[in-house]
Amino acid sequence: MLAGGKEKGEKGKGKGDKGKDKGKGKEKGKGKEKGKDNMTAAERLAFAQGALSADGPPAKKPRLDGEPGADDEEEELPEFDFEKDWKDKPVALLNLKGAKELNGLMATVKEYNEDTKRFLVTVEGGKGDKSIKMENLFKVMTGCIVKLRGLDSIELNDCIGECGRLDVENLRYDITLSDGRHVKAKPANVELVAKYESSKVAGDVVQMERIRAANGLRDRLFAVEEFDFPAPLVLPANALEDYAKKFPKSVVIGRSNAANPKGAQVLQREVVSATKIPPGSRLVFISMPRDRCVAPQLAEMRHDELLRLGKFGGWLVKRLAPRPVYFLLPGTIAKGPATALNSATCAWPLYVELCSDMVLLESDRWQKSSWARMDALMAVWAKTPMYVLPEKYSPAVALPDASPVPKTAEEDDAKASAASEPLSFAHEEPLTIGRPAEGLSNPSPLLLGLAERAAEAEAQGSGKVQKPTLAVKRLV
Repeated sequence: MLAGGKEKGEKGKGKGDKGKDKGKGKEKGKGKEKGKDNMTAAERLAFAQGALSADGPPAKKPRLDGEPGADDEEEELPEFDFEKDWKDKPVALLNLKGAKELNGLMATVKEYNEDTKRFLVTVEGGKGDKSIKMENLFKVMTGCIVKLRGLDSIELNDCIGECGRLDVENLRYDITLSDGRHVKAKPANVELVAKYESSKVAGDVVQMERIRAANGLRDRLFAVEEFDFPAPLVLPANALEDYAKKFPKSVVIGRSNAANPKGAQVLQREVVSATKIPPGSRLVFISMPRDRCVAPQLAEMRHDELLRLGKFGGWLVKRLAPRPVYFLLPGTIAKGPATALNSATCAWPLYVELCSDMVLLESDRWQKSSWARMDALMAVWAKTPMYVLPEKYSPAVALPDASPVPKTAEEDDAKASAASEPLSFAHEEPLTIGRPAEGLSNPSPLLLGLAERAAEAEAQGSGKVQKPTLAVKRLV
């Protein structure tokens, strides 16, 4: 892209002594560097997206005799879907001639006028709404999940982060990596991974109609991504069974109940996207006590709870064989920067809907956890059967003459057949819990949004009870 600067530097050589070339080159071969240094912030932005050479605005295309001029024929714009490609997207303004003071400012696209071929944008800083041509808009990746590439610091390449604001003056994005570090990167070194919805709770009527009309697990997962949410990450139940067998002791000095470090690393390698598992897999949501929605990570889990899940997972794999079984653990359901975790939190109603069952990891800590209580209420909303995994859990032993559970084809939709394959035939028992926001002085807005979504399952017109009672079955 910079190669053209040298050639044009030759042409600017004669005018360089008079200072009228504005950086097009006072000496042979210096045009490309000098021109770029003298660009305005808006011109550097255009240069970054390839709309401008290092020597200034591109020359106009020669017009043949009889060819209509700009006043005779409107410029043809490429076809686009405004709602998908432009609406509410952040942009930078550039190359404006009539309002140069707006060049380099950020704005949000609101509307598109088909007659005038202009976009209505709201400019930051209280500068109001402006009608702007497409050629003067540069879409930025602020708020998106991005991957770094082509950096001199090789160790940063392929790192995933959240893209912050674009510094138009220096032409650098502020990237926040998953570990909290900040990196400045040019637009050319930033690759879009995904744009997630991270503020609006999922599960509205339109989305649920789409999810419930889906043809199997893969179609449901496609719908989740279609709504701009990440597909959940899952853990094979037999991986937890292996943990319980191979790592029966914690071995962390001073923390007898901490997860075995080596075992946690082994488990982490088994985490996989739900889009990559067999379509007939049975998904089981594990509700755990925690202080955040997406937590705890495997290394932060309690050893006794991992052992309990390992025993349960081993029993369940045998019971449902040959159907694969995967667990959705709150702490492994998503990874990445804050935007990705917030988006996963918003998608909680969809994740619960994907599962055939919800298992509550019983403990005093579970009752005290706002997020765990929200899980249970969301299961009621999604009509997902709930089971309690007791602290002193011991897997049931199958008797030799016991009637086998009917087996279905491995590729069949597990959610459709779950009613005939319950995890327990025990009688339902009541479980009374507090509301998610109970005891919190400043609850998370997303927690309140999820609680409001879950409350849709309660009878219309009836008052909300302070402590709802749910129906669960005990796993023994």
